[in-house]
Amino acid sequence: MTNMNRTKLIIAGLALVLFTLPSAADKPAPPAPAVDNFQSGTSAFNAGQYSKARELWLPLAEHGDPRAQHALARLYEKGNGVDRDFKVAAGWFLKAAEQGHADSQYRLAVGYTFGLGVKRDEAMALSWLRKAANNGHKRAQKTLARAYEDGRLGLVADPEQAKYWYDKANSGS
Repeated sequence: MTNMNRTKLIIAGLALVLFTLPSAADKPAPPAPAVDNFQSGTSAFNAGQYSKARELWLPLAEHGDPRAQHALARLYEKGNGVDRDFKVAAGWFLKAAEQGHADSQYRLAVGYTFGLGVKRDEAMALSWLRKAANNGHKRAQKTLARAYEDGRLGLVADPEQAKYWYDKANSGS
């Protein structure tokens, strides 16, 4: 290899390093071991240390952990260690629900049904309720069965669909 080629190779390598370092620095560092922090947050919550639980769960939630997002939503929904705020709760439930967290999907459906933190919207309530039910959430399945039974949430009463969802809820699947 000639000196000219070697110089070009070194310059190309340095350019690659210099241009990739800033993009790596822009990315947030992953949180500390997620399982340990989530479990520590759960332990703090169970001990009534809600502020500590929030402190442990918030970085995980901000990094997209649906369990932590759901747990934070529950803190705000109940007002445990924070001011009760259904709007903030709904925001965290939405983040977790969009990732397939069934209980968040169900709680978001309840929010849309009663206007808790979101504008009352039966179509959105039904959409999230179906997602939760299809993800195996038993209360969602029973609620959907009742909606079909009574013709609620914009549904036409449908005894066959009601029976299907009651059976599904009671079957364990």
